[in-house]
Amino acid sequence: MVDTFQKEVQCTLCPDTFEPLIEPEEDKSAYLIYCSSCSNYLSVSRANPVRVAFREVLGLKKEALALALQGVLALCHCGAEFNHDSGKRCPKCLYKVEREARKTASDMEVEFSCPWNISELKKFEAKFFEYIFQKVELKEVNLQQLIEKFEAGEMDAETYMDGLESLRFRESAQIAVIQAWSMILGSEVVFRAAEEHELVERYGTRILVSIADALEISEGKAVLTTLTNEKKNWDGPVERELSTFIAKIGGGF
Repeated sequence: MVDTFQKEVQCTLCPDTFEPLIEPEEDKSAYLIYCSSCSNYLSVSRANPVRVAFREVLGLKKEALALALQGVLALCHCGAEFNHDSGKRCPKCLYKVEREARKTASDMEVEFSCPWNISELKKFEAKFFEYIFQKVELKEVNLQQLIEKFEAGEMDAETYMDGLESLRFRESAQIAVIQAWSMILGSEVVFRAAEEHELVERYGTRILVSIADALEISEGKAVLTTLTNEKKNWDGPVERELSTFIAKIGGGF
């Protein structure tokens, strides 16, 4: 794998040069990584679990982050690699390739395939695990504790609101890392691992929903189907909350 990106790439289809896009533009929430051979692409959002995990756990940014992501992407349906330089095709030429591809595209449904190379991601499993459970062991203030402190008069309204904002950002990053870890473990193992390590006690039932979201990305399993099967393994408040979520989102699924 290359360890850097060319700042200017000579297009192989026309005389133009272009700069590869390696992260979402300032006003965008996602960016596209194209196959180096055909016109297929993957959309990678700022909040993508793998992207967040590499940033939070490994401390990667910008070019280093883009290179790491590129290194764990699965191959395209056509067998080629996804690459930030789009196979050295400039955006204008790539648009023409896409347009022609749409004209000749068949109506056949493409079989689901995970966008990530799980074997490559698995190399980071230990680091993700260490990050997740180090955070749990730190016993940082959670939402319920924050509410209790505020109601007990131990903090004023401004401090409480600041605490809520900090908690939101902190937990969103932690949950993204848990999702990346979930994709590595897979549906056969991850829920029991979450139970063993008391993630529901730490984050609430919503962590099971987040895990199901991650499995939909990696395995193509519908969130509601996953949760409907999983709720049988829980009782009490967790089962009730999962049933409420399923009924609300799935219309009585």
